Amino acid sequence: MMKLFKLLMILIVLTLLAVTFTPLDFYYAKVSKNIRPITLEGISGSAIKGSAEKIKYLGMDLGQVNWLLYPSSYDSISLDVEIKDEHYDFIAEYKNTIDSKILKNLRGSADWKLIEKYINFNHGEISGYLSFDFKQLEMLNGAMHRIDGRITTKELKLLKPIKKDLGEIEVVFKPDNPQIMVGLVNSKSNVLNISGAIYIHKNHRWEIKLTLIPMPGEYEIEYALQGVGDKRRGGGRSLNIAGFY
Repeated sequence: MMKLFKLLMILIVLTLLAVTFTPLDFYYAKVSKNIRPITLEGISGSAIKGSAEKIKYLGMDLGQVNWLLYPSSYDSISLDVEIKDEHYDFIAEYKNTIDSKILKNLRGSADWKLIEKYINFNHGEISGYLSFDFKQLEMLNGAMHRIDGRITTKELKLLKPIKKDLGEIEVVFKPDNPQIMVGLVNSKSNVLNISGAIYIHKNHRWEIKLTLIPMPGEYEIEYALQGVGDKRRGGGRSLNIAGFY
């Protein structure tokens, strides 16, 4: 029995060495079906540590990716991954178990230009970026289960029709409600008040409900926002959008 155990250990070590040092592109065609709908192009390195010039999700190009794969416990595998593009840069630890998929220590940034097109901001021009800082995002049995972290705008400025500092907008998710994940939205601005929330439901539905009210006398801000959401009776705009993830 001891000889059999030693033989199995030797085979396991040899297999790990083979996977570690054999270039992934040699056998990517065989393993690609296991990571669908993700596809990789321009692969360098191995399945354990490597990179790809392009990572695509459902055909959408996400940019360049680097990874390091390792066992984190007897029943799970962790993946340190970095995804970079001209407009964003993210790094996180991905942990996969039988029931759950967890992103831990997600850090990164994304250009504001990626966001404004979804809210019909077409009467002005804004520069700045979003900073992401999440301790954990967890999916359980295919549905979002836990979100703990925040998104903060940085260097957010209105460039047209007038130059103004817009201050900070912050979305804070706290894992307090087990039924629905809520990201409270607030602003630290001298020209614009934003309040509301982002709701992530476990039935794969998301909602954004925001109120945007320019400060008194900020007519240029009011003009720039006129395409965003709907006009409020008391002034400002209401943004209500929803979808599925």
